[in-house]
Amino acid sequence: MIIDRYLFKEIVISLISVVTVLLLIFSSKHFVRYMSDAAAGELPTSMIFQLLSLFTLSYLVLIVPFAIYLSVIITLGRLYKDNEITAAEACGLGLPRIIKSIFYLSLFLSVIVGVLSLWVAPWAEAEQYNIRDQARAESEFGFIAPGRFHEIRGGRGVFYVESIAERSGKMGKVFVYLKDEGKTDVFTSLTGYTDLDEETGSHFIVLENGYRFEVVLDGKGDVEGYRLHDYGKSGIRIAKEEEDSDDLKIIERSTVSLFDDESNEAQAELHWRIAMPISCVLLTMMAVLLSKTNPRQGRFGKLFIALLAYIVYVYVLMLTRSGLKNGDIPMMLGMWWVHGLALIFIVILLGNQFGWRWFLLQIGLNRNSKTIEGLT
Repeated sequence: MIIDRYLFKEIVISLISVVTVLLLIFSSKHFVRYMSDAAAGELPTSMIFQLLSLFTLSYLVLIVPFAIYLSVIITLGRLYKDNEITAAEACGLGLPRIIKSIFYLSLFLSVIVGVLSLWVAPWAEAEQYNIRDQARAESEFGFIAPGRFHEIRGGRGVFYVESIAERSGKMGKVFVYLKDEGKTDVFTSLTGYTDLDEETGSHFIVLENGYRFEVVLDGKGDVEGYRLHDYGKSGIRIAKEEEDSDDLKIIERSTVSLFDDESNEAQAELHWRIAMPISCVLLTMMAVLLSKTNPRQGRFGKLFIALLAYIVYVYVLMLTRSGLKNGDIPMMLGMWWVHGLALIFIVILLGNQFGWRWFLLQIGLNRNSKTIEGLT
């Protein structure tokens, strides 16, 4: 138990450090992007840290398995360099005992990754898109500044106001240009104000005491006629039309809904989410075996090989995800074959480090402690 607590403590400390560094690296890039969007008036500043928090939750699914992999290599590399593993073996606690302890730790961490992958990350993705949809609507409605032209309806219109009253928000001398299929409208008014339809969530500019100049075009785009109207009050919807994206819907959908969807995109996403906790266990076992070094090699003697193994494993998983989505790989095969290859690689490492005779004894459920101690 003392050895287990010591190992867990060292690995968890390294894990927290690695996760913190990786999150700072990835989050800083998105933070700069969010700040740019806020400076351009496309995102309220109050939403920046909310989006950053949700991004962190969704990215933990990818960061945590790699952080566990790297923290095990760093921790065991230090123990090998300081001859602590040698001292433990001299006391009868060989590497198989250490592997067993770290395996239990990997199971616990895989449960956390599973919760993140199957429930937390999809929820975080859905919340991000909801916030961005809200920000897109408010960017055309809440960032109106007097004396400036603002694009509305996704660039299909222009809005201008000369002045805005500080207390009431009443607008003075308003100009709106709208271009739709078959016609062009120009609105002018002496006063106006903004309004929100709570049922549909649409944003409007309500113009008062103004004129509407309508240019009617024929099918060829030539001017067919003109119309001039005066009005006492007129409402113009200015929010952008929502754009649907199948990829975004798949990412944000709940895991339960993916089980009932037989499309390639949904099944590929489901296999990917299930693969994350499985990869956590496999990568941890791989890290334990690849971290074995002698004192002359140094604590990072096999770090390059370990990183190469991780890159190959994750890259093949990503290729398989793309293949499942495109229908190039049978759904029955899924990503299980990638995990199978990783498991074979782990078995080969076990056989090379402890001898195939020891491995066959484990497969044969031989629990003779004296025989195993002699082999280890």
